[in-house]
Amino acid sequence: MLLEVILLFFIVSNSNAGISEMDMIERIIREATAKSKDGRIDQTDFLNHAASSSRYSLFTPMEASIVFHFAGRGIASQRLALVDFAQLLDPRWRAPHDEFAEQKKTTVSGMQRFAQSAYGFVQGGIAGAIGATTVYPIDMVKTRFSSSSRLTPPC
Repeated sequence: MLLEVILLFFIVSNSNAGISEMDMIERIIREATAKSKDGRIDQTDFLNHAASSSRYSLFTPMEASIVFHFAGRGIASQRLALVDFAQLLDPRWRAPHDEFAEQKKTTVSGMQRFAQSAYGFVQGGIAGAIGATTVYPIDMVKTRFSSSSRLTPPC
């Protein structure tokens, strides 16, 4: 799970990478699956078709591995059909648990919002008090050391 979150962060944050070109990925996948005998492709087929369909190499093996990892639901080494890439390519696709969470939304009254805000405020105050209590003795020792006459250089 942590690996998938890191990979997803890489995909979203890396704007220069070809992985952000989902239209190009979809075109390559559609053309490569149409040209294959069984309608399935692996990472090598994807990279070969990407290299042959453009002047430059658009995707690195790592980017292809990420695409196949998500499309193959964690098993990146298998041959995948166009249907397997549907969740990855369709911008309208949503995970089933996201749809359930939207249906489950409840209304919150003004009093509940106030109570939640007050609770957060009290927690912040307690955290600040603990932080100040912890740091104050250390600051005091640091100040005393820096102002002691033994540590100052002779004039």
